[in-house]
Amino acid sequence: MNHKHKIIGREREKEELTGLFDATRNGTGNIVLIAGEAGMGKTLLAEEMLARCDLQCFSGRSSEGATPPYTPVITILRDYLRQSGTQKIDCGTLTPYLPCLLPEMGPVKMQPDAETIIETIIAALAAITKRTPSVIFLDDLHWADNATLHILPVIAERMHTLPLLIIGTYRSDEIPRGHQLRRMRTELRRRRLLYEITIENLNRDQTAQLIARITGATPAPSFIDVIYEKTLGVPLFIEELSGVLFSRHRLMETDAGLAIPEGEDVPVPESIRDAVLLRLDGLSEDARNLLYLAAAAGIEFDFTMLTDFDANDEALNKLIERNWIVEIAPGRGAFRHGLIREAVYHEIIWSKRRILHRHIARHLESTGAPPEQTAEHWLAANELHSARSALLKSAERSCGLHAYRDAARAAHRALENWKEGEDEELRLQTLERLAQCAQLNGQLADAVRALKEVIESPIVKNNDRRYAESQRSLATVYGLQGTWEQYLEARNAAADAYKKSGAYGEAATEWLSAASRNFGMNNVQTAIELASKAYELSVEAGRPDLQARSLGLKGNALAASGKFDEGIETVHTGLSLALHHNIPEAASDVYKRLADSFEVASQFSSASKAYHSAYNYCRNQGNDMLAQLCLGCMAYVLFRTGEWKQCGDICQEVLNDPKRFEGSVSIALCMLAFVNVYRGTFRPARKYLKKCTELVRKMNIESLIMACLEGGAILDELEGNDDSATHHYFELMDLREKIDDDHYALPALCSAVTFFATRGMEKEAMLCSKALADMAKHSGNIENLGVLAYALGETALLNKNPKEAIRQFEQASDHFEKLETPLERLKAEFRLGVAHKHNDDHKNAIIHLRNAYNIAKNLGCRPFASQIADELDTLGEPVGEQRSPEAASRAAYNGLTRRQVEILRLITEGLTNREIASKLYLSPRTVEMHVANILDRLNCRSRIEAVRKAEEIGIVG
Repeated sequence: MNHKHKIIGREREKEELTGLFDATRNGTGNIVLIAGEAGMGKTLLAEEMLARCDLQCFSGRSSEGATPPYTPVITILRDYLRQSGTQKIDCGTLTPYLPCLLPEMGPVKMQPDAETIIETIIAALAAITKRTPSVIFLDDLHWADNATLHILPVIAERMHTLPLLIIGTYRSDEIPRGHQLRRMRTELRRRRLLYEITIENLNRDQTAQLIARITGATPAPSFIDVIYEKTLGVPLFIEELSGVLFSRHRLMETDAGLAIPEGEDVPVPESIRDAVLLRLDGLSEDARNLLYLAAAAGIEFDFTMLTDFDANDEALNKLIERNWIVEIAPGRGAFRHGLIREAVYHEIIWSKRRILHRHIARHLESTGAPPEQTAEHWLAANELHSARSALLKSAERSCGLHAYRDAARAAHRALENWKEGEDEELRLQTLERLAQCAQLNGQLADAVRALKEVIESPIVKNNDRRYAESQRSLATVYGLQGTWEQYLEARNAAADAYKKSGAYGEAATEWLSAASRNFGMNNVQTAIELASKAYELSVEAGRPDLQARSLGLKGNALAASGKFDEGIETVHTGLSLALHHNIPEAASDVYKRLADSFEVASQFSSASKAYHSAYNYCRNQGNDMLAQLCLGCMAYVLFRTGEWKQCGDICQEVLNDPKRFEGSVSIALCMLAFVNVYRGTFRPARKYLKKCTELVRKMNIESLIMACLEGGAILDELEGNDDSATHHYFELMDLREKIDDDHYALPALCSAVTFFATRGMEKEAMLCSKALADMAKHSGNIENLGVLAYALGETALLNKNPKEAIRQFEQASDHFEKLETPLERLKAEFRLGVAHKHNDDHKNAIIHLRNAYNIAKNLGCRPFASQIADELDTLGEPVGEQRSPEAASRAAYNGLTRRQVEILRLITEGLTNREIASKLYLSPRTVEMHVANILDRLNCRSRIEAVRKAEEIGIVG
């Protein structure tokens, strides 16, 4: 029997898909997900509609088990090459990166970063749509690799204006909590890009129609009742059950139609599997063996693999004729449905399964198949050594494509059956790779376990340098977890091992990190001792940067212990050392130590006294240039510590100094730009930023170029120009990889990760987290850990895990509070409030949002204050007003919030959305959302109607 007929029912779904095809022809891109339980006919519906439409169609299917990153997308590209008869895809300047995805295009000449891979995929898909409007069909997304599920929302957003329709199907009963597809679906909904179609069970009448089609006769009501009761309207079960009863002559013609004979005990299969197994009885032994091989191969397979194993073409033809398998492309076949394949596979005895999988693995290796596929079959064949080799290749391949979640999974599976002592060096390298990938994915417990196993290896224990590196990595992960005792233990162990290996500079770095953490925990005496050890080793290593930092920390701790004079003198010595060697990063760090030392000593001294003390110190040395550099560095520290007025005054002093030099002028211009950006005075901000950018690019001061890129990105973001902001952040991240400057990178990455996360750009947010993790690994200072915790909070919130986000943002806020960097603490409290809101904890959301609002008001940070006020408004907690007047106001104004009333008044004045955004320090997108809500609340269809309504209810008069 041939079941390839027009699908029963689904008229509403067909109409919806037809509308999407029309939109594609008109140049609008969409993504639609067709969901339903197994056997509901999702794939058949999509295939029937694709066969009808006149658009060019390309298909990519996911298979159960591990697959290479981006497998369905790569299949799409290959389908395009096959259909078009061409050997290349024109991706412009990104064309050289295509071999990373399509090895048949030649050797990889340039290794791309994660962003380049995504851009290459998008460019390739855009090239496909150049010829004609296109449809991409992605079947069985519940089995897709993590990299594919991550990139789909990005593709959908970037391709929205191109004539490309993406159709995906998935089993709704195959996506448990935490499945990547759930996050993808949520992200698409958030971006308002998702069109969803849910396939429901057939009703009784539709069940009768399908039975008639399968049997070629009208079914009797009694027969319909039996089938409908057993199958509950699942199309595949109806087909299999009706077909097997009909083909095995279990039915008879009656006056009412085809029916089960009365009085006879005819067994009716209870499940799809039972129905499938009944059909097996009619196959010859050769055909059955070939079918078993196909089932072991998976949903799809090459016919050559079947015939190589058993060259019986007649058996293969019989399977196609009986509709067990279908030919989906020349030389390639597939099971009609995954459930049929599963039923057949479970019928194979375990010993025969191993033989079949061994044959398939050998065949796949001989044809150069991806290692992910061969690994699955080697594992099923219990060939663990061969499986391990394939899994390691898979992990390496996934890392090369920056698919870290897939890489971690492959590495973990490779290690599962690896005996300790067997090829120990390779095992250690695999553990290290697992730890790195797990850390980048936020799987910190897995990273700790892997690193501990590395450290326990005799090979590592007997190699001081390697032991030190492993302990350093472990300390970084402990810092991310906030388990500080273990963090200190690992840092000290790393320092001891580095010292034994003769790497004195690295040992000093570790002891300095441990000293800083102890100081943060109020273990002042321990901090002093460790800072002294760090200084001694940094002298032996010839590292003035570490010497300056060690002296600064030691002096800060001495002052905190009550030894004021000794502490200040020690910090001054460190500051002088940093300035003498022209190390602005170390100098900035020691400036903060100096300011903190004065505050601890006097309790009421402001940071400005310490800054002027440092400035006077340089003047007393008779070096006017260094003195002015002090002023520039003071301005930076003053900005970071929230003293924006004093920062501005010092910057003006630098600019007005007739002896000024370009280095200090560039810092002054940069800081003035930042002060104006965060105060919401955008015009002078752009003026200062333009001058500073021109100057630092001419001088090639890369650290300040990075700062200018950050300032430009924030300014663009606040003005609603997301495309330009994205460009600036991408350029910033590229620059950060080329230079070794954590000082300016930390606040820049703090801004970047929020921008990316709040726009659903998960891969970019993860790149920020990776960069911060690498920085924390080498420094471990409290600011680095604070910004890293902040970034992990953003990625957790992006992945719909508000509880983890709350934990990370709390750590970040605590770190920033200790650092006394109010702008970063403002951001952490703001995002912490948002995380509590997502966790449905409005009480704590209001507490932290009000904390953030108060900090913003104290700083004079109007754009942030305005955004936070909007968040509080959504929680019914307006700033600066009592609840009862606000409630009364809302009642009087048709339920409008304070902000909405404010915007409505500006609408009545004739202002556009962009003009309102500029006036209220909001983004145009936020204003657009408010206007839409206003029209909805007032039941108005246009702004003109809203103006009339405003007059009626007394908002204006």
